[in-house]
Amino acid sequence: MKATIILAALLVIVAARPEPPADTYGAVVTQAPKYGPPTPVYGEPTYEDVRPSYKYSYKVKDEEAGLDFGHKEEREGYEAIGEYWVLLPDGRTMIVPYKANKQGYQPVIKFIEPQKHNGY
Repeated sequence: MKATIILAALLVIVAARPEPPADTYGAVVTQAPKYGPPTPVYGEPTYEDVRPSYKYSYKVKDEEAGLDFGHKEEREGYEAIGEYWVLLPDGRTMIVPYKANKQGYQPVIKFIEPQKHNGY
């Protein structure tokens, strides 16, 4: 009798054991999705042909720091004319007037020597 009770208890325990989780992953897809050509969003952009035209300049002068440089330029159509300058550490000023057009960038480099003071 005891053996029957023990056997019945073991059967209840085994029957009550939870089942392992089922395989929830789907089958492996071996073929990539097929896409058609992209739908065009808009046509080829068009731009109005406008002749460039501008003027600008800037200048920095700080005697305490020893800074003196600047740049100015004007452009009308496809030709730009301007100059830039800078105070060099040796006291000279380098000035570079230039022209830029279909023939390229054409600078002319000049140096201005510092003024000599003869005293009183």
